[in-house]
Amino acid sequence: LFSFLKEWATFALGPGHGIQLKSGRLIIPAYTYHIDCRECFGKMCKTTPHSFTFYSDSHGKNWRFGEFIPNLETVECQMVSVDEEMGTNILYCNARSPLGFRVQAISSDDGAVFLSGELVQKLVEPPYGCHGSVIGFPAPFISNTHLSYLNYLYSSEQQQTFVPFSRLCTYNQGERPLDLDPVCKSSLDLQAPTWVLYSHPISPTSRVNLGVYLSTFPRDPDSWTEPWVIYEGPSGYSDLACIEISSSVDQGEGIPAMVFACLYENGTKTPYEEISFSFFTLFELL
Repeated sequence: LFSFLKEWATFALGPGHGIQLKSGRLIIPAYTYHIDCRECFGKMCKTTPHSFTFYSDSHGKNWRFGEFIPNLETVECQMVSVDEEMGTNILYCNARSPLGFRVQAISSDDGAVFLSGELVQKLVEPPYGCHGSVIGFPAPFISNTHLSYLNYLYSSEQQQTFVPFSRLCTYNQGERPLDLDPVCKSSLDLQAPTWVLYSHPISPTSRVNLGVYLSTFPRDPDSWTEPWVIYEGPSGYSDLACIEISSSVDQGEGIPAMVFACLYENGTKTPYEEISFSFFTLFELL
């Protein structure tokens, strides 16, 4: 680690929360300004920001760091472990950027290496960017009709393309079920996919109006909904949490009882006058 530190002008963690993967690995989001050119007329003249992870497989006794997101300038970031319908799992990174939009990147090896980052055109950044938060949670449910439809789409007679869960949600349960071959109906072992929330000021010109966005298929940078505004006015950094709650009310088959929480900077004249805490549910976003 110390040999690499000589190539870093500075580094920082988060801000916000880290996560623990199903394997037990601890993930801490981080970023550094890498020294690209050390001297220009006696001064350090060029650095480039890169997001990456610190990770531990020993419950924090020992730490390693992953490779930088390779192509785009990325700064403060957060990570989500995303389960996908077909049994795969990815580590999703959403990062601040000075490029006018957020950057997302995906790792298939739990944060050691990230694929090239992509600009997310639906998630705008104000000048110089702003920290944003992401949190994952299990998708509410997959009905028997959804399962049949997905089996049909994945049958050997169909084109082998990845179908987002959001597409399944548009299939009306009142419609006549598809006439499927019995082999197709039993061809898949599905897991509940992970949906992702993201909080950030929604304006491209200033830190104002904190919004919460939803993605039902995080691989796709175009999958984000329009924002639900949780605070109107100057607002800045935020951090999200998902809270499972016990309830005596029947939530329906497969629907978890949960609420979401957001801790965020806000004010009437500037974003930095106070820190507020709000609860909300998925119903506000749909």
